[in-house]
Amino acid sequence: MDRDVIARIVRSDGAELIADETDWGLTAIDGAAAPEYELFTEKNATDDGDTVTGKRVAARDLELEAAVMDTRFNDTLRDRAKRFFNPKYSYQVYLTYMGTTYWLAAELSAFKAPNSQIDEKQTWSAYFLAANPYWQSVDDFGQDIAAITPRWGFPYMDHPTYGVLVDVANFTRSVIFEYDGDVPAYPTIILTADDAVTNPKIIKDDAYVRLIDELVKGDRVEIDTNPRHIRITKNGVNVLNKTDRGSRFTGLQMTPGTNTVRYEADYGDNNLHVVLRYNKQYLGV
Repeated sequence: MDRDVIARIVRSDGAELIADETDWGLTAIDGAAAPEYELFTEKNATDDGDTVTGKRVAARDLELEAAVMDTRFNDTLRDRAKRFFNPKYSYQVYLTYMGTTYWLAAELSAFKAPNSQIDEKQTWSAYFLAANPYWQSVDDFGQDIAAITPRWGFPYMDHPTYGVLVDVANFTRSVIFEYDGDVPAYPTIILTADDAVTNPKIIKDDAYVRLIDELVKGDRVEIDTNPRHIRITKNGVNVLNKTDRGSRFTGLQMTPGTNTVRYEADYGDNNLHVVLRYNKQYLGV
């Protein structure tokens, strides 16, 4: 069993504090295993009991506590910690527990560095609020649906009839993603054109996003499917007004299990590269 318990805390200006039993060691973790769930109900007017009208996952409260590993460095390490935890910055908290590492974005809601005996191990407690309660995978799983797989190998082989197999292209224009997250993830989709493309379209199940526009070589389209900040840009310019009226951004979400995503265009789909990037979402570490 992997017994590593490590916190790597990254501040929005790039500064880091690591509790990996080198300078600091974690002594307590609270709020990492699962967020709070909220149920909404209404009292039944004539029947017994209540009716559940809604449910949601609340923002996450996370508390980390740590102590210095060597009391000889009490003064310098305590001073660094006090300066590091500053509410004017935002934070990303990476937590490794039993061999698994996830991260979440959070705001510092409180910090404590008790004034205990100066010869005892100095400690701190940091309290975070994560508006998005889900832990995320470290990798963003970027994959090009139109990727060409290299096949040239050694030793060199040349068939007299079929020639040399150099690479294999994905002519089906689709990729299957196995998603083992706990809740849906909303990918960012990046389209780049090698030549002329007319009205590119991304499809998943019965949902799609279609851009009614002409692309030329070098054009880059970025689609953000997150319902909190849906957008589509072409070379950095907002082109949401050029999407097909039937486009459904949130329908492109990656759901737990098997997901098949494909693309097409009225013209030039073979000139497209389509890359999906998403972080898997988990309820707890």
